[in-house]
Amino acid sequence: MAALLGVVSIVVLLVCPTAIYCSNVTVSPFSSLPCSQPCGSNVNGTSIDQALGNINSGDYLRLLPGCHCVRTFSVVQDVTDVSLIGDGGGIVQITCAPGLGLAFLNVTRLSFQGLIITGCGLNGPNAVSLNTAINTMVDLFIQLAEDINIAMVIASCTDVVMDHVTIMNTTGLGLVGVNVAGESSFTNNVFSFNMGEQCFLLDDNYGMPKNWTVGGGAQFIYVDYVAQSNNSVDLNIDNNTFSKNSYCGSELIFEIEYQFIKTIQNISYYVGAGGGLSLSLAQRAYSVNTSVQRCSFENNTATIGSAVAILWYAGVQNTSIVLSDCVFSNNGIQGLKKNDVVFVTQGGLAIVKDIAVPFRLRPNLPPSGPNTVTVLRTNFTGNTGYSGSCVFVFSMYSTPFRLFDNRPNQVTLDGCHFENNSGIAGPIFLGGEEKATGLQSGLVVQMQRCTVVRNKVNQPLFGSTSSTLALVQLFAMNMTIRDTSFISNVGTAVGSLTSLIILEGVVDFANAMAVAGGALHLSTQTVLLVKNNSKVSFTNNTAYVGGAIYSDYSFGAFTDSNYNDCFMYFDDIIVLCTTSLVPCPDLSALNISVVFSNNKAYLGGILYGSSLDSCSWAADIKNKYCLNCPILEALYNLNENKTITVLQLDQRPNTSSVIATTTSALNVDNSPAFSYMPGQQFFLKLQSVDRLNHTVPTVVTAQSKGSSSTSAQLGGSGFWLTTANGSSDTPTKVYGQQNSTVSLTVYSLDSFVQSQSLRVSLGNCGFGFSYNMTSMDCECGNASMGSKVTCDPNLKVFNTTDGFWFGPGPNGVGVVYGRCLLDYCNGNVTGWVLTQAIDAQCANNRTGLLCGGCQEGYSSVFGTNRCMKCTDSTLGLLVFFAAAGIGIIAVILFLHITVSEGYITGVVFYSGVVVTYATVQGAAREALIPLYFLNLNIGFETCFYDGMTALDRAGLGLVFPAYLFILMILFIWLAGRFLLLSEWLAKSNFTPSKLVATLIVLSYNSITQSCFQILGFVEVTVYQDDGSSYVIRPWATDPNVEYFSPKHAVLFVISVVLLIIYVLPVTVLLILPSFTSRGVWRFKPLYDVFFNPFKDNFTFWLGVCLVIRIMIFTISSFFAPPGSTLYLGVVLMGAVFLKSVIQPFKLPVHNGLDVFFLINLLLLSISSLYFQGLDATNKTYRITNVQSPFTAFLMVLVGVAYVVICAVIVVHFYLRFPKLRCSCKARSKKPQSVLPEATASYKNWSVPETSAKANRPTPESQTATTKVTFSEFNTAGISDDLTD
Repeated sequence: MAALLGVVSIVVLLVCPTAIYCSNVTVSPFSSLPCSQPCGSNVNGTSIDQALGNINSGDYLRLLPGCHCVRTFSVVQDVTDVSLIGDGGGIVQITCAPGLGLAFLNVTRLSFQGLIITGCGLNGPNAVSLNTAINTMVDLFIQLAEDINIAMVIASCTDVVMDHVTIMNTTGLGLVGVNVAGESSFTNNVFSFNMGEQCFLLDDNYGMPKNWTVGGGAQFIYVDYVAQSNNSVDLNIDNNTFSKNSYCGSELIFEIEYQFIKTIQNISYYVGAGGGLSLSLAQRAYSVNTSVQRCSFENNTATIGSAVAILWYAGVQNTSIVLSDCVFSNNGIQGLKKNDVVFVTQGGLAIVKDIAVPFRLRPNLPPSGPNTVTVLRTNFTGNTGYSGSCVFVFSMYSTPFRLFDNRPNQVTLDGCHFENNSGIAGPIFLGGEEKATGLQSGLVVQMQRCTVVRNKVNQPLFGSTSSTLALVQLFAMNMTIRDTSFISNVGTAVGSLTSLIILEGVVDFANAMAVAGGALHLSTQTVLLVKNNSKVSFTNNTAYVGGAIYSDYSFGAFTDSNYNDCFMYFDDIIVLCTTSLVPCPDLSALNISVVFSNNKAYLGGILYGSSLDSCSWAADIKNKYCLNCPILEALYNLNENKTITVLQLDQRPNTSSVIATTTSALNVDNSPAFSYMPGQQFFLKLQSVDRLNHTVPTVVTAQSKGSSSTSAQLGGSGFWLTTANGSSDTPTKVYGQQNSTVSLTVYSLDSFVQSQSLRVSLGNCGFGFSYNMTSMDCECGNASMGSKVTCDPNLKVFNTTDGFWFGPGPNGVGVVYGRCLLDYCNGNVTGWVLTQAIDAQCANNRTGLLCGGCQEGYSSVFGTNRCMKCTDSTLGLLVFFAAAGIGIIAVILFLHITVSEGYITGVVFYSGVVVTYATVQGAAREALIPLYFLNLNIGFETCFYDGMTALDRAGLGLVFPAYLFILMILFIWLAGRFLLLSEWLAKSNFTPSKLVATLIVLSYNSITQSCFQILGFVEVTVYQDDGSSYVIRPWATDPNVEYFSPKHAVLFVISVVLLIIYVLPVTVLLILPSFTSRGVWRFKPLYDVFFNPFKDNFTFWLGVCLVIRIMIFTISSFFAPPGSTLYLGVVLMGAVFLKSVIQPFKLPVHNGLDVFFLINLLLLSISSLYFQGLDATNKTYRITNVQSPFTAFLMVLVGVAYVVICAVIVVHFYLRFPKLRCSCKARSKKPQSVLPEATASYKNWSVPETSAKANRPTPESQTATTKVTFSEFNTAGISDDLTD
């Protein structure tokens, strides 16, 4: 027939050179111009309405150039040999009045050529009447509904030829062909801009879209005839262009799901499917052979099949569809709004098999098949869909289960090229079948001689690589991949669930970048079968887990006895082989090589999820070569010696970075420090171990059981990813009743392995929280104080400022927010507070308000602010301190280390300031112990008795100086009673006034510091729940002690008395001594000792130093750092300046020593300010890098001070024993020349003792006779100055 038409065409061209066909009917246009206005009525000659309404068999309608308008509806019906031909002299356009289109029914040999059909759309009653007429001939259950616009309908026509026809701008479908039979040909046509009036408008009938959303280029429908017909169909669609057509409805989705909705009887089937071309096949009595070749599909969109939709209804027989040498370009979601993307599910070719038919057609419905779809040498580029951007295949699997199908349905992709396509699920191929596993019979899919290059898997809706979906995504399908390459794609190449994947020939997976499985992601008992005579290579693939292959074959927790994670088999028989029933063939005899090269992943660069040890063929190899080896280790060794080369691994599979599996054991270590509040976050230490005993990461979740309704949550969403480098701190919350116990179980999601049950104790809601009975959660109360303290309802903590303490007020009433005292707070915890563990803010076992007290069982100690367990060593300490007091007196006596010599003035000042400073700053004190002793403090950590408090410690600080004064009085009494002692003192030129003066200076620091410490208080603001606040002033050292409480009041009175009778008089009398009073004159020998090292004009300088000490004690007692450190630095700078200017000492060495110690102290204060500022700006740097440099700097400065102090001791030894010095010099080689120099040197280092008479006026009392028996004045040789 086609050949005959060709011959006729050649003859006609010779006779009628101005037209393609000789026409017996000439049709005049409505306008000679292209259609741009509504149809009019002025027509000269025969109009297209007249021609179509009166057409007869054999008529050839010749349409003159211009615009032809269809104004009335007529059906060309029951005729033969009819043609509509456009005149070759110009553009011939056909347009239609609203609701009208072209319709042809039961026409034999129908031809169209050289036409442009635009703006037509048959709908309304005319569409209904046409649908009724068609149904008299065919069983058209797919309706031409009245609200669907269709430009042209060709129904039950035979031998149709359409050439160089353009159908465009239809508000609906461009062309609908129903049972276009015989040998029909559609060539060189254009279908463009045919789309529904609106998209995604849903009605109230089961959520189905309105029919006016239907659109598309062309749809061919094949159904059974009312009278059975055995005619075959050959449909040829050649060199057509389908561009920018759109079908926005979702009826097809409902048709696919129809058989799952058995109760919905009135569901309708509508025309429309793909955006460009649709083939709906529902015939059983005849075959349909369709060839689509050299066609271009560009920028089309649709719900299913943006470019082409091929729909097989249940029971379809003997259908063959071939698409060859076509181009699918930019179909899918390009240009759509983001909200519409989800409706465009497939971007290219969609094939849906076994769509359910109406109930009336289901009795005696035979299985579908054999039907085939073959795609040859077709390019897919730039297509984007929600899923199946290039090819989508879905089978309803209506056939019964058969292990071997003798009527197979098959889809083949042969020689296709896929490049720059993207989508979320299966942008290259998405296939699924309604059956349990791909091992069952059903649709067979083949992908052979294809190349897949530079395609991408997206994250919904737009974004980066998805973790579980692949370029080729299969669900319960059977797919063979043969001689195909996957190169440089983003996303897993092939992913599947319960499918059968057969690799055959040369298959390459290279340069992929994915999350889980660079080449293959195999889940839920997917079987991978490598055929004989095949080479499969995995090269340079990268993923987070499973660089080459990710397998989750097991899908569940299995015991060791029946665990099976084997997914890989070789050749056919090995799928069924066992070591006992069917022997496994020798792998060394197979011509198979699976090569892994340079694949990388954090876990399982080669393989993740399976060890393959449970494979039957693995057991056979292990029995022969290495019984106790993991199979991959055995295959690695066998490949090295060329015994078995089936699997060629480039790395030894002995680490988790090469081979890793899912979790086989989940270890949980929970050691809570306290019971938890309901809903409070705590941390579980989790460790996941795989079947190869590697620590691997896994996602975990938790379940809880208790006496009442409970729940548990890991992380912020209920799930948590453990780490692979050891135990992972997993944030956990448990909700339940207060004071209850909850059983908590943690599960691993990759294998559902569970941990042992943990018993979690839920206590009461902590301070600042209230319990919510509905949510079983502790909620924030009214404890927040604006920007100062805020409550975090998720973490159940209060956020505070670093360096501040937050907790309950006195007796648990109100809230306190205040600066931490001294070094009481724990710097690693500040910034957030767990209110049921307030003491977590405190350092060194401290507790209570502002961390001022010691926890139960701990005691305050000397030397530091720590609280420690106290040992029963009171007697030993008493003996030690008794001996220490005697030792201090002995050192003063034997070495003459007194204030009279002038060397220890700066040392005593230095020790007093450093001890006070170190107490404030909390620096390392081990190196400061000698300075503590110089300050008459206990430098090492110890306590006298268990339960010693800070108040006890402050009181005991006054005992040791008192003990020294008692020893001093005892010594003076003994010197007066025993002549030998008096003579010894006289010989050594030592007077008791020197001892008294030195002890006064040494005790001054200790007594003054203790008094100021006892008298100090701190202001604490207590915030109440009603928003009001008040201020309390507890004792500064321990705010838990009420100021002027009975015990504190006693020490308060003692401190005030000491200040009045000791501290203030000593200070005032040293600054302003009055010799006019005879009572003061009696202490003149003491003044001589005090004033001896100073110049006559600066004898008051020692009193000034005492005033500076009082200032420093005041700063340390009433100011907190960093303010206290700043003020200290200011005072020290002033002291350095004054000392450098006035030079109060007689000897330059004394002035130099004092200036040295002041500068040393100034450097300490400056460094402290620097490191405090660094601490405030960088918490992390503070912990790792600040404390160590500061301690080192402190040690250097103090170390230099110790060197100078040792030099002072050596000088005193040098001065005390001149005979030993002289004897040493007498033994030298030049005694005459050396002795005078030594004598001169001695004079430079020693201060001559002088009376105060030289620079003091003689009082009147001096004229009276003073009787002196034995006194220090005799031994001092100054009695003549005191008598007439």
